[in-house]
Amino acid sequence: MPANPMDDPGGTPDSYWAATAVAGPDVPAFAGSETADIVVIGAGYTGLSAALHLAERGKSVLVLDANEPGWGASGRNNGQVVAALKHEPHEIEERFGKERGSELIRVVGQGPDLVFGLIERYGMQCDARRTGILTAAHSAASLSDLKRRVEVWQGRGAPIEMLTRAEIATKSGTEFYAGGCIDSRGGSINPLGYARGLARAVLQHGGAIRRDAFVRGIARKGNGWSLTLDRGTVDAGTVIIGTNGYTGDFWPGLKKTFLPARTPQVVSKPLGDNQRRTILPDGQIMSDTRYLTVGVRMHPDGRLHLGGGGGTAGADSAALYRELPEHGKKLFPHLGELEWEYRWSGFMAMTPDRYPRLFELAPGVASVLGYSGRGICTATILGRELARWAAGDAGIDQLALPASSFRTLPYYPLRGLIVEGAVLFHTIRDRAAHAS
Repeated sequence: MPANPMDDPGGTPDSYWAATAVAGPDVPAFAGSETADIVVIGAGYTGLSAALHLAERGKSVLVLDANEPGWGASGRNNGQVVAALKHEPHEIEERFGKERGSELIRVVGQGPDLVFGLIERYGMQCDARRTGILTAAHSAASLSDLKRRVEVWQGRGAPIEMLTRAEIATKSGTEFYAGGCIDSRGGSINPLGYARGLARAVLQHGGAIRRDAFVRGIARKGNGWSLTLDRGTVDAGTVIIGTNGYTGDFWPGLKKTFLPARTPQVVSKPLGDNQRRTILPDGQIMSDTRYLTVGVRMHPDGRLHLGGGGGTAGADSAALYRELPEHGKKLFPHLGELEWEYRWSGFMAMTPDRYPRLFELAPGVASVLGYSGRGICTATILGRELARWAAGDAGIDQLALPASSFRTLPYYPLRGLIVEGAVLFHTIRDRAAHAS
C-alpha cells in the first residue's frame, strides 16, 4: 500500500543530521487566528527561502508548517549541493526554448553560490564544505556518456574535469568505477542544519514561523485568501505553497501532480583512522551515474554515509535499507562488515520528466514542487523566485523556471505499483550495465 507522507511520525527523525545539527530556533505552535500580508505553507527549503527573501525586503510574512522547520525532505536528504538539474543543456533548451532554457541553466548553475552565500552571510552552522562533487561512472558505457556530458558543460564554461579510473579510485577510495568527473562548484551540507539556519534567518528579519500548523483548506476571502487550520484561521493577501513531497489535501489535486518516493539513508559507526583516511580523503561528496544513484560521503567524525539507491512508495521498513549496506560492501570490500548506527528515510517528489513544476494556482496563490532529488539548490533558488513574485517584483512568467499548466497525473492512484516497478526495473538495469 502506498503511504501518505503526512502520516510519517511527528518530531525530527532519529537521524545523523538530528544528532549533529545545532538546535533549531524556538518556534511557537500555531495557537489561533492570525493575519499576514504573505503566508507561506511549508518550512522546508522552498518556503524558508521564499520567506527569508521576503523578510529581507521588509515584507510581512508568516510561515506555517504541520511539524517544524526541516521536518520533511529538507532535513532528511543526502546533503548534496548540486549546480545542475538532471538534464543536459540541450534538453533544457529544447524543453523551454533557447532563451528561457539558457537562463534556467545559468541560474541553477549559480545555485551553490546562493546556498553557500546564505550560509556564510547568516553564519549557519551546517558543516558546509565546498570541496566539489564527484560523479563516478558505473560502467564503460556510462563513462562514454559522462565524457560527452563533461565536454558539453566545459563548452559552456562550467568548471568540470574528467577523472581517469585511477584518479577516481584515489579520490573516492574505491576501484568500483570506470572513471568519473569533478564539479568544483558543488559541495555538501548538513541539510537539517541548513533548514534550521534558514528558519533562524527568517526570524532575525522579523518574519514569523509557526509549527504544528496543519493547513486543511484554502478559500477566497475578499481580495485575499483564508487558510483553515485545526485551531483557527490565517488571512493573507498572497499564498506561497512550498510543501513539495509532503503536500496535503489543502489544494485540490496539488499532491497528485507528482509521485512521492521514499528513499533511505544509512550512516555507520566511526571507522578506524586508517580506514577513514582512504575514503573521499579530500572531503568531496560523491554520486554515481546509475539511474538509482547512490550518494556517498565521509563525515568528519569518520562515519560512512550512503543514501538513495532505491525507494518505495510505502511505509518505512527494514527492506528499504537492505540494498545500501550491500552496495557499501561492493564499493569498499576492505572495510568488512560495518555497523550502521543511523538509518532514516524521507519522501522526495518525482515528476515524470524530472523537471520541477511551478504553478500559479489562482491569482495570489503559487506553488513550486517536484525537485526529483535536486532540492537543495533548486528549492532555494525557486523560493527566492517566488519571493520576487509575491513582492510584486516579477510576474509568474518572468521567473527563472517557466510556469507549467496545472494537471494531475492520471495514474496517481497506481503510484505504489509505479514506484515499486520503476525501482525494480532500474535496479536490474543498473546491475546489468555494471556487469557488462
